[in-house]
Formats: sequence, C-alpha cells, structure tokens
Amino acid sequence: MDWDELLRQRVLIVSGKGGTGKSTVAAALALAAARGGHRVLLAEVEGRREATRTLGVEDPGFQERLTPLGPSVISIEPVQAAIEYLRLYGGGIDLVTRPLLRTGVLEQVIAVAPGFRDLLITGKLYEVGDLRRTNPRDRGRPLYDLIVVDAPPTGQIGAFLDAARTFAGLMHVGQLRRRAMSVAAFLRRCRLVLVTVPEEMSVAETLETIPALRASGVRLGAIVLNRVAPATLPRGVRRSLNTLDDERLAQVLAGAGVAASAHDAATLRAGALTAEARRRTQLAFRDPLARAGPILLAPEMRGTSPIEVVRELAWSVAGPSGGEPDRVPSDRGPASFPSRRAMPRTERSLAPHLEDARIVVVCGAGGVGKTSVSAAVALHRAASGTETVLLTVDPARRLATALRLPMLAGERAEVPVGRGRTLQAMQLDTQRTFDELIERNAGSPERRDRILANPFYRRIADTLAGTHEYMAMEKLYELDREEHHELIVIDTPPTRSALSFLEAPNRLTDFLGGRFLRWMLWPTARAGRLTLSAARIGAGAFLRTVGRLIGADVLADTIDFLASFEGMYGDFKQRADGVLELLRSPACAFVVVTSPGRASLDEAGFFVERLTAKGMRPAAVVVNRWHPEAKPLPAGAGGAAERLAAGPSPEERSAAALLAARLRDEPRRAAEANGMAAFASRHPAMPLLAVPDLPGDVHDTAGLRRLAAHLFGGG
Repeated sequence: MDWDELLRQRVLIVSGKGGTGKSTVAAALALAAARGGHRVLLAEVEGRREATRTLGVEDPGFQERLTPLGPSVISIEPVQAAIEYLRLYGGGIDLVTRPLLRTGVLEQVIAVAPGFRDLLITGKLYEVGDLRRTNPRDRGRPLYDLIVVDAPPTGQIGAFLDAARTFAGLMHVGQLRRRAMSVAAFLRRCRLVLVTVPEEMSVAETLETIPALRASGVRLGAIVLNRVAPATLPRGVRRSLNTLDDERLAQVLAGAGVAASAHDAATLRAGALTAEARRRTQLAFRDPLARAGPILLAPEMRGTSPIEVVRELAWSVAGPSGGEPDRVPSDRGPASFPSRRAMPRTERSLAPHLEDARIVVVCGAGGVGKTSVSAAVALHRAASGTETVLLTVDPARRLATALRLPMLAGERAEVPVGRGRTLQAMQLDTQRTFDELIERNAGSPERRDRILANPFYRRIADTLAGTHEYMAMEKLYELDREEHHELIVIDTPPTRSALSFLEAPNRLTDFLGGRFLRWMLWPTARAGRLTLSAARIGAGAFLRTVGRLIGADVLADTIDFLASFEGMYGDFKQRADGVLELLRSPACAFVVVTSPGRASLDEAGFFVERLTAKGMRPAAVVVNRWHPEAKPLPAGAGGAAERLAAGPSPEERSAAALLAARLRDEPRRAAEANGMAAFASRHPAMPLLAVPDLPGDVHDTAGLRRLAAHLFGGG
C-alpha cells in the first residue's frame, strides 16, 4: 500500500487518538487527491469545524462547498441530516411537524435513540457516496471520486462504524431497517485509515483498536504513522562529528559567517544528536504497526499554522517519493523566520496554586497529555504523604497498567508510591455507576428491576448525550463524601469540547425533565391528566414525526424506558446541582492542560474564561510538550548552511547538518513563544507553567515521576 493506492479508494474514514493529527491527515489526503485531478469531498462529522482551521475556509455547514484549494467540504450535522431524511424519504415535513423541529426536541430524539446520531451521519455519507449515483432525484448533483471522512477518534470509532448494524438490529421490518442495512453494506466497502504518532501509548492504543473494529466489517486501508522526525545527520556525518571538537566546529561555523562560541557549537551538536536519537526511536514503532496492517509514514511538518502544515503534508503525500526531500532553508535574511516575542513569565511549580484545594479537576482538549498530568499530580501528592484518590476517565491501557489499575473498570486499586505510601486509583465504569444510581433512586425494587432489565437501558449508557460526563460527576460526588480523602484528582472525560464536562449534567437533567419527556410519555398518561389541547395535538404530531425517524419498534422501547424514569427527575437534578455547587466551592481548583500550539492555547483561554464566568476557579494553565527556547540564530544562517553543505570537507558538511537541524526547529520555537506571549497578554493574572517535551514517552511510573518533577519544581 502506498499513498497513490490509498487515494484511489472511494471512501476513506480517518480516525485516530486525540492529538495524533487525524484532522490534519484527513485534510491533507483530500488536498493531495484534489491536486491529482480528482473530485474530492472532505466530510466533517464531529461539529468541530476543523476545515475552517486546517484549510483556512469558511464554515461549510451542511451544504457541499467547493474550496479555492480544490476539495469540496461539508460538515454533517445530525439534526440537518434528520430534517433532510424526513423531507426526502420520510414523507415530508407537514405544517404540524415544522414548528416542532424548531423547539430543540429533535436534538433529544437523536441523543436518546442508541446509535441514531451516528446512523444519521453515516446515512448522509451513504447518500453522497452511493445512493446519489443511481437515484434519479439526485441527477445533476456532484459526484465524487473520493470522499475523505474526518471521523470520530478511536475511542468512539467502533460505535460510529457499527451504528447502522446496531440500529438495524433494534427493528424487525420496515423501510428504516432496510435503510440501515444498506448503510452498513456501504460502510463495509469503505476503507479505514488509522492515524497514530510514534509514541508508545498512541501506538498501543492503535493496535488495541484494530481487533475491536473487526465486528463492523470495515476493512483497514492503512495505518499512518504521523509526525516522524526527519533525518538529521546524513550518512557519514556522525562519524565526522566524533572527530570534530567544539572549538573546531565553532571555527568552521565562523568561517561560513555564523559567529559561534564553543558552547554554541556544543548546543548545536547536542540538539542534532537528540533529534537523530528521537528519529531512531520513532522508526522502531514501524515493525509492530506493519504486522497489524499496511503502514505509511507521514513526516513531521514545521509549518507554523494548521494550513501550512496541511499544505506541506499534502505536497509530501502527492510527491513522487511520498516523502519530503532533505532541504536546507534558504537565506532570506532576518525575514527567514517569524519574529519572536519575549517569553512570558512562567511558574516554577503548581504547588502554591493547589495548596488549599481538596479537589483538583484536570481538563483540556484531547491529545494534550491531560491524563498523564492528572496521574502525575496524584502520584506526587500521594508520595508527599497526602491521602489521595485519582479518578481516571477512559485512560489509555498502558497508563492504567503503569499505575497497576485493575483491568475491570470501577474497581479501586492501591498503587505503591514509595515509603510505604499508596495512591488510590480507579477507572470510571459508566454503566456500573449508572446502575448504582438507579438502585439508589428507583424507590422500589419493582421499578429498579424494570429499568435494569430494559434492553434499551442496557444500550443507552454509552449513547445518551451527557451520560458519561454525568456519571463522572456522580462518582466525584461519592468520593467527596468519603471523609478520609485529603485530595481527589479527576481526569475529565475525553469529549468533543472540554466544556462538555461542565454542561453535560444539565443537558441530561433537562432531558429527563423537559418537554421531550412529557411528549414521549403522552401515550402512557392516565385519563384526565392531559386534555384535548394544543399541547396534546402537538404531542401526537411529535410522536408521528419521531416514529417516521426512528421506527415504531425503537419508539415503543424508548417510551417504555422513559416511563420507568417518571418521578426520578428530582433526585437526578438535586444530585447534579450538588456537584456543580461542589465545583464552584473554594476547595475545588481546575488545572487546564494545553499544548504550545496557537489553536490549543486559544481553546485553553476560552475555557479559562468560561470557568470564571461559571463561578469556578481556574488555578493554573499547564503548557505541555513545550520546546524550550534556544539562542536565536543570526541572520544569514540559512545561506551559511547551504554554503557549508556544498563544501568539500567532511567538517563543513557536518556543520551544515547541525545548522540545518537547528533551522528546521526555529519556526516552531518562534510560534510557541509567540503563542504563549499572546496568551499571557490576554490572561495576565492566570499562572502559566511550561513543561518541556520530555525525551521519552510518559507510559510508566518513572515517566510520571519525571513529569511530576517539572510540574512541582524539581525538573
């Protein structure tokens, strides 16, 4: 499998762990195919508007829009997909149904039916990629050679791909079942692209994901090993460097016009050798990945903005060799590099900002190292003698193994941290926590058994919007009531938006107590409770619309499930309010984790503002995987590298390789410094702590201790 063969497929579904660059890879694949003369559609399905960031285009919405870069883009929203389905295949939208669609209850229908959200999205992909080619109704609409889907991350991709088959299993006969089965058959003709980065935890998660996806029938097209470091030292240069001392290296650089001391030369040498060692470590991950499926290498790009990275990666994919050639940056004087703002003042330790906190909530976008930071905070405090419990939500399995967490979610483990001290750690089990909540609040054994035995309930814990986040808060509430914990550290759930963790409990309780529930339960109401009013007529119209969307079988199961919850709303609401009050208390501190990229810092700033507006306390922002500043290279360094590379002696070529390696890093370092300076200027009162990019992946207790040393001032 090579890039050309991959781009000849009809539909590519791109997924990966948060932070691996799956959206960037998806956009680059679309751009590379469009540059090759193909008609391409890039489809977003998570509502994150990544095309705006990665391609620099306006939000496409639900309409297919051609971009100046070549591919068309669309953002598939479930609500819009449902309305389109009703209009085209569900008998239309009548005068009674139309106002109901504007009340917000349609979103709740989509949320409550197991797998329905993903079925709507994959159904739209089926319409664009397959049905449109044969349906006379679609004559004249664009047909695509390739559809690239920016799909959910690996933690959600299994449910996404299996939604059509799951939903078909809930129905016995009818048009909806036939439609779901057609969508499932379409997905089996697609190819899955899994994106990973050359780090142990990311690779391990990818390898664990592949067997779990076999049930969906979607075949693996390729594994993209993303952000592989470029070769730093050409063949023969390493041997030459071993005979070249720092004084002589400084003289060679000075002869090319780059003033450098022996110390500067030693710094250049150390940086290049570290980069070369990093590349060798990264390439070692090829073998286990290659045994799992076809593997493609995507080089690390040095662009300072998402659109630059996408364009460079697309060039690499479309290039004749599939990789970026070794190039030395040209000398354009001081304008060769972005101007670098002064780094803001950063903290040395989190300790003073967490001193009075009993609850530490670690939050942030996916892929920034949030789980590692939360585990490092808990490990450090427990080792310091604080009675600590760590609640990890969906941790990577290698990190769970490093902490000696049990494989069974929901069970607590005692993790030795030295000097006879231990850390209590547990992984959230959403279904088990939901079951315990039902048992406490059902009010009677009959109601409890009715809910727990309901087949719809058994499916809903992982599909109802807000359930996972609500159960995380429920477990936090339980832990807070246990008096012996001096510190509770919680790793927030991986969500489409960090704000979902705070907003989900209200969404769930609003669902259980809102108009949607009353309308769904109208057929079961006792005589006299509802009158022949506009509300009753509206409820009837609503149920007809829901039946056309999800089918009579699923509608009946939904009504039976919701009827079991009648009268329990108050308990759920009271519990959610209690947790929110706890999160607003002075005893709770939020640590926001971000990467040094500008987009990630902007998202962290937005989260800090929302926390403050909600009356919660953001204690500090941790900028993880930061590349420490180096002495800026003088103007003319690029030209000097080119002259040295063309020189006759091994010494000159060695010096050129060291300069080239340093030049490749300069744009990234400048962009990180500028992004952090911009964040500090917008949030001058927010403590900022920078954690350098550590030489090894954090996947064991030794790695967590190294991370903790930087978080608490010993790094």
